[in-house]
Amino acid sequence: MPVGTYGKLLVKELADGAWEARARFRDYDGVTRQVREKAGTRAAAERALKATLVKRQGSGSITADTTIKALAKNWLSSIERRNDRATGTKQHYAYVVKAYVNPSLGQLRVSEVTAGVTDRALVAIAEKHGHAAARSARSAMSGIFGLAVRHDILAVNPTRDTSPITSTRKPPESLTPDQVDDLCDKLRADQEAVKHDLPDLVEWMLGTGCRIGEACAARDAVLKLDFDKMTGTWEINATIIRVHGQGLIIQERPKTAAGWRVLALPPFAVAMVQRRRGELRLQGPQSVLFPSPRAKALRDPSNTPGDLREALDRLGFAWVTSHTFRKTVATRLDEAGLTARQIADQLGHARPSMTQDVYMGRQVVNAAAAKILDR
Repeated sequence: MPVGTYGKLLVKELADGAWEARARFRDYDGVTRQVREKAGTRAAAERALKATLVKRQGSGSITADTTIKALAKNWLSSIERRNDRATGTKQHYAYVVKAYVNPSLGQLRVSEVTAGVTDRALVAIAEKHGHAAARSARSAMSGIFGLAVRHDILAVNPTRDTSPITSTRKPPESLTPDQVDDLCDKLRADQEAVKHDLPDLVEWMLGTGCRIGEACAARDAVLKLDFDKMTGTWEINATIIRVHGQGLIIQERPKTAAGWRVLALPPFAVAMVQRRRGELRLQGPQSVLFPSPRAKALRDPSNTPGDLREALDRLGFAWVTSHTFRKTVATRLDEAGLTARQIADQLGHARPSMTQDVYMGRQVVNAAAAKILDR
């Protein structure tokens, strides 16, 4: 018998009135063994044996005839069991498989998937849903087909030879120092922006280069401040995500592994925290710095960009997005002569190189960054 398969199912009634079902199974070490299950009836014994055999097959049950939908389900299960993947990442992959991969390739068999089939599917996804969706789909497909490669069903991963997914969209511009001052002044003068607590949030992002989810998860407990010297640090070790059935939660890890970092805060940011403490603004769950402006709850990083978009359009900054703030921070630090290592640490980007990652510790960013970003 081929490895991972079983022979004919045999069922017999025992002396005590119970029924026993058995079959020979060839294990993955090449040894054929008898597998037995007992139950009160013939049908129950057969069902129990079949369930045991399926479980024994495990991931070895993946064959050339397995559908991509079934293969994707198997891959998502393996992702779910991993402790090194954030909850948000797991949810994102599940959504990508459901929204893009299954509709495009789900009914095909593993043996029918080639580089050409995969490439056409990605092109169609890009045309219908955009380049970002296609890139996410390609990442998921790579993992899904990698599972088939590891179980010797596919010789090579078909995503490897697909066309690069490039976007013609113009990269976001950065704000000049004068534009930063103008934007912040207009936000503070705009009643609607103040109502949504946007002025402080925007200045915090411009002073640190953090992501919206990281800013919303900033808690008093991870801020180490010296109000006499107006210095301090912020350990970015969490982000806010929405989990099905639970709502908004603080995920005790950043978006990426590189996202964990400790930032030196500009003096204006330290003064902001002092002021917000005095105004009793740290009233959200776990004393988050930027709680929801509508209730004593966590701020939703998915809804905040909408509030920000309305304010930016209203104030004449239609070309600006929240990503522009990170671009602005990177530009300012680059113009000031900071190294790529220091800028990557500030933004929580992917590591500049393996050498820097292995031999350089992730310490507090050079204090020069805090001085450069002060207002």
